[in-house]
Amino acid sequence: MTGLLFHSALVAETVPSFTARYTLSRSGIIVGETTRTLSPTPNGEFIYQSVAHATGLLARFLKDEIVERSRWVYQNDGIRPLSFLTQRHGGRKERTTRQVFDWEKRVTTNTNNGSSSQLPLSPNTQDKLSYQILLMHDLKKGMKHLEYIIAESDRNNIYRFAILGEEILITAIGTLRTLKIRRIGDERNTTVWCAIDRHYLPVKLEQHSDDDGHLELKIASAQGL
Repeated sequence: MTGLLFHSALVAETVPSFTARYTLSRSGIIVGETTRTLSPTPNGEFIYQSVAHATGLLARFLKDEIVERSRWVYQNDGIRPLSFLTQRHGGRKERTTRQVFDWEKRVTTNTNNGSSSQLPLSPNTQDKLSYQILLMHDLKKGMKHLEYIIAESDRNNIYRFAILGEEILITAIGTLRTLKIRRIGDERNTTVWCAIDRHYLPVKLEQHSDDDGHLELKIASAQGL
């Protein structure tokens, strides 16, 4: 336990606890808001949570709130997810899905609507939230090879990112030096800007797809970084 707490203290120094709020726009119109929070637990684990809901006129029709919660530990200079929970509530369709990572048996158990399935668990596998913290950590270390195995409900996917260079952005939290990165082989053409002097916190994200058009996530406020 002492070693675990030592590593936990190390990652807390590298990626401090924070709360970041973002606005989501579709084709230039704000349609939602997302708040992401990283916080430690008393037993040396970490919780990274995302809460999203519609805003404006869209909120009259979409009452859903989507909560995603990743529980993980810092181990061997990396992140090891323990569980990942997704809850959709407040609307007509309530839904809860859960992933549990069993590192001894090397399997991920996915539970959805009462049915369960398992996937093989490869070393360094992440969930859909934990990899974002690991990405910040890796960028701060100056790593150039950004590749992550992501456990999803029915398969493991690989997310790869290319570094495009630095860019100055004017944001709601000030003028920031950012590192621009782009996901390779992504049908949504995802590009992310990470604030260099804010522990590489993502402060802007753009996606383009035929189905959703142009989506943009922009930082609105940040505490703790």
